[in-house]
Amino acid sequence: MYLAIATDLYSRRIAGRHIDKRMITDLVSKAMIKAYNLRQPPKGQVFHSDRGSQYE
Repeated sequence: MYLAIATDLYSRRIAGRHIDKRMITDLVSKAMIKAYNLRQPPKGQVFHSDRGSQYE
């Protein structure tokens, strides 16, 4: 199992997470969507990623 998380750097809380059997792009996308739906950021908010080159 693989875990992807999206962390709110200001509050240091996990804003979104998703677990899957395969390490694919969808794993990260679902974690990010969950974080977006939970936090509902204002327009202009920035999401920073290390780009995870290991994802298919």
